[in-house]
Order: sequence, then structure tokens, then C-alpha cells
Amino acid sequence: MLAGSAYAQQAPTPPGRQIFNSKIVPLTDASMRDGDPRPTTRDNALQALDWLIYGNVIVGGAYDSNVYSAANQRPAFGPRFQPYVVAERNTGIQRTLLYGTGDIRYYPSLGRTDVANTSAGVAHIWEIQRDLVFRAQAEATRGIEGSMLNGVVATPGVLYTEPANYTSMFGSTSIEKEFGRFFTAVGGSVTGTTYENTRNNLGTIVDEQFRNGTVSTFNGRFGYHLTPIVYMFAEPSVTLGRFNATTLDYDAYRIIAGLGSARIGLFNGEVYGGTLWSQFADPTIPALTSGLYGGRVSWFPTRFITVTGAVDQTLGTTDFNPGSISPGSSPGSITKTNTAKLNVAWATIRNVTLDGRLVVRHFDILNSGRQDHSVEPGLAVTYNLNPRAGIVVDLSHVQYYSNIAGASYTRNLISVGGKTTF
Repeated sequence: MLAGSAYAQQAPTPPGRQIFNSKIVPLTDASMRDGDPRPTTRDNALQALDWLIYGNVIVGGAYDSNVYSAANQRPAFGPRFQPYVVAERNTGIQRTLLYGTGDIRYYPSLGRTDVANTSAGVAHIWEIQRDLVFRAQAEATRGIEGSMLNGVVATPGVLYTEPANYTSMFGSTSIEKEFGRFFTAVGGSVTGTTYENTRNNLGTIVDEQFRNGTVSTFNGRFGYHLTPIVYMFAEPSVTLGRFNATTLDYDAYRIIAGLGSARIGLFNGEVYGGTLWSQFADPTIPALTSGLYGGRVSWFPTRFITVTGAVDQTLGTTDFNPGSISPGSSPGSITKTNTAKLNVAWATIRNVTLDGRLVVRHFDILNSGRQDHSVEPGLAVTYNLNPRAGIVVDLSHVQYYSNIAGASYTRNLISVGGKTTF
């Protein structure tokens, strides 16, 4: 992802798309289990009735060396706008979070506006009892996705396909219950995504509507506290993908088991392993059985440094059509993506913060021999002139590799902006 962070450090962090309220904490973590969850201060927030509102905005300029994510680079420069607002209402038993984040870039030379990873959502937690928690979340995201049609050399003169805009709607709900040392939870989510048609450099319209569809999941979680600081868990789930192009439909069944802890020394997090079994509507794709591994682990070497690593695997779709190299294939493809992320936050100096990131992805296009992978390092440096104003420099690099001729590319994004916090 090329978007930099515009988050205010003092504000609650908007949740990622998730189903369960949180990972179960150890029995000894009394502050999280039995303490008052309400905020203890209104510092750095505007108060409106019983809501606390946090926000900031970064306004500046950005240079993108390869706006089409293609082998033939097309650079562009323009203004960049990154708003961030979070409103929190927390009465202890009922907790509601409204949030909006954005990354909007305008390139005058192209007459184009890119809306990258701009989201608005609401998350609500109802603590029916101390050991019985209900959670619900809804989110709308507007984003832009690069095309995997770049590098398909079967059509003479086609050098690139412009990225496609999409709108994604997400909803989830769950309920969690504890029984002494045991805990359990059930829930589910639905994600609906619609794509806009795009075009190639010849001006030809490229249809993306076949990828429109929904992905529904049904999840369970069961666990047991082995010790006061370590728990084990198992999570079975079913995922159903349904799309306009029925050849992209799939049913996936996953079971994972692992260990977790809220704190062992300077570490916390979860690790797991398991199995994924999937069957597909496309007859050219055999049933997939694959081992799974992943988790999320954080390390706190000092109070000013946080290191977080995460690994997971997902199924998705792409607009790449194997028919371009083997005529007669179905439109689009199903992908299995392995993603590894590393984030480092450094705030040792009072007026300077560093946020480093590294994302490595491997894309396996299931109904073809194509395999792609990318390496995406980035660094955001914030210099705070005072508690409410600062300067942000964001550097991102993408090195994309593919075994399809002409699909590999390099992309750099450099932005400088002024940040103000209210």
C-alpha cells in the first residue's frame, strides 16, 4: 500500500475489518478484564455532549513515479489530502466508535483524482455482562487497485491498463462468552465489492464488472487458558465467494489452532497453523488443499519503540485473464495471496516520530502458471513543530516481480505535507 499514515497518536485507532471484539486476554490482566474502560482524560479531543472527537489532516504534495503500476512508467505530481477523524462515545457498557480516514491525490497533468483507501465506518461494543460481549461493525471503503493485465503481450500496442476504482461495503457481528477458563465466540461478516470499468493506453474500455460480488464468512472461536498468561484457541470458518462471473465462485473451509498471550516478557500476540480446503466453480481449477500459518506478534523493546509483525493467507480475484495466453479460458482469475507485514514505530525524540513498514506479498493465480510477488518498504517521518502542527515526509517504494513478460515494474511515491491536529 502506498498510502502513508495520517493517524493522530493520541486518538483511538480505527479498527481493521474484524468480526470478534478482541483476542481474549489472560486471566491475570485485571486492568483489561475488570477495570473501567472509559477514557480517563479529554486531552487532545473536542467534546460534544458525551462524545470525544479526535482528528487531524495532512495537506501537501505527492510525486508518483508510476501512476499506472506498469513497466512503462508514467510519472505525475499533484496535491495530496489525508484527513482523519475519530469520534468516541464510551459509557463503559456501551462503546461506539465513528471513524473516517482518507488519502486523496489529484494529478493535474492527467486530469485524474485517485482515492486510495478512504474509509468511513462505525464499530459498537455492548458489554451485556463482564463475560458476555456483543460486537458489530459497518464500513464503506473507496479505493483504487492496479490491474494485472499489465504485461499481457498478446494484444499489440497495449502497454498498460489504468488502475480500477472500487467501492467495498463491509458488515460484521459477533458474540463472545467466557466460562471460567474456557471461552467461545461465534460471528460472521459480509463484504460486497463493486468495480468501475477502466481503460488501456489505446482508450479501449476494460470491463471489470465481472468481479463484482460478495464474500461471506461464518466464524467460530473456542479456547482455553492453559496458564494465567497463555491461552490456546481453535477457529473453524467457512467462506463463500459469489461473483457476477460465476466461474470465480468458490467455497473455502478453514480450521486453525494456535497459542496466544497478552504479554510474555516484552512480547504479545498470537500464532497459529492449520488447513485450508477450497473448491471452485471453474472446472479448470482443481480443489485446493493447503497448509496455513500466520499470526500477529508485537515486541516492545522500550516504551518508545514498537515492532509488529503479521502473516496471513487469503483468497481473492484479479482481472488477469489466462485466455490472453491460452484462448478459451474464463474471464478473470482467483488468487491465493500470502502477505507478511512488519511495522516499526519509533518515538524516542520528543519532536520526531518514525514509522517504518515493509510488506511482502506473493500472488498465486490458481488457473494459470502465473506467479507474482511484491516487496513494498516505506518510511514516514513526522517533525512536530508544536503539539498541534507538524511536517510529514512519506516515502514508499514498490518492487513488483512477475513471470509474465512485461508485468514487472517499479514504483515510488514521495510526499511532503503539513499536519494540523484539532
